Amino acid sequence: MIDSSKRVELDNVEVIRGTDRVLICRVGETVVGVSVPRMLPGTTIARAGDRGRLILPREVALNLGLA
Repeated sequence: MIDSSKRVELDNVEVIRGTDRVLICRVGETVVGVSVPRMLPGTTIARAGDRGRLILPREVALNLGLA
């Protein structure tokens, strides 16, 4: 488990579309492609139409412009 200082939790994330490897998500006004293998335990989104929590390593969130 990654400690809380090394992860970012984002709520109310909407999955627009996705594959087994990448989900295209709307986070606020931003649309990003998120690599499914980089999502951390506790993430509640998995497929198109889902809305919920996305948890990422801080480095990934920074690279996507989400932190």
